[in-house]
Amino acid sequence: MGDSDSGYQFGTGIGADEVARLEAQGAALVPATRMIFAEAGIRPGMRVLDLGCGAGDVAFVAADLVGADGSVVGVDSSPDALARARLRAARRGLAQVQFVEGDINDPAPGGPFDAIVERLALWLVPDPAEVLRRQATVLRPGGMVVPIEYDLSMSRSLPENAFFTQVNSWLIEAFARAGLVMLGPQLWAIVQEAGLRPVGMIGIQPHFGLGDEVGLAYLVESMRVAEPLIVGTGVATAEEIGMETFEQRVRDEVQRNPALVAASPMLLSAWATTGPQ
Repeated sequence: MGDSDSGYQFGTGIGADEVARLEAQGAALVPATRMIFAEAGIRPGMRVLDLGCGAGDVAFVAADLVGADGSVVGVDSSPDALARARLRAARRGLAQVQFVEGDINDPAPGGPFDAIVERLALWLVPDPAEVLRRQATVLRPGGMVVPIEYDLSMSRSLPENAFFTQVNSWLIEAFARAGLVMLGPQLWAIVQEAGLRPVGMIGIQPHFGLGDEVGLAYLVESMRVAEPLIVGTGVATAEEIGMETFEQRVRDEVQRNPALVAASPMLLSAWATTGPQ
């Protein structure tokens, strides 16, 4: 990731707004994440490490796939996010899931693991391949790594709608100006650079009818957290974004265009093993 003069680094700090964004994002991306993990080979009985676990949504998907005979360890540097993750795990009765505080640049405790997963954490570190190289040391021989990252350029509305085209253009331009790179298309090369052997790659793009409350929350909370980046990079003013009325304007667009569908950023994964190249 790059630095900007905005005074804001996307994804840093876990306040109430960021937790809300993570949980809205988590709810929206469950089906795509589950499909990717299942295709990659996450299965019952595995021990899984989740890097940058945040409020726990990816760990919960993994836990559902590994079942009661497996286990999941989530690692994150935010005590607030971890506290939220532990509370949510307890409410779900997920005794096989635990969350520990740590830096994803350091090999995680509790190994060896059968698989390492992550979603939308690597794009926030300076050297994603080095993170995977270090974490792969806690894998058992033949273990797998399953990273998931975005391709923001694939976002669009169907049919094209001026309001949503504007929102997408703000996001894409702000990220570009801040030097924030969406890693999805680069994952095959990244896992190779990490010394791993890529064995498969897939892209899944969630779509939401804009009357879908899950999709609506995902869009609104994402924009709420991205607003400082958009404003700080000079792409748009706070007045132009108008977060105070943003949700209602989305609902108004749906009312005028009931067939409108939002295609979110594509989720891409290139999964790999520790076997020989």
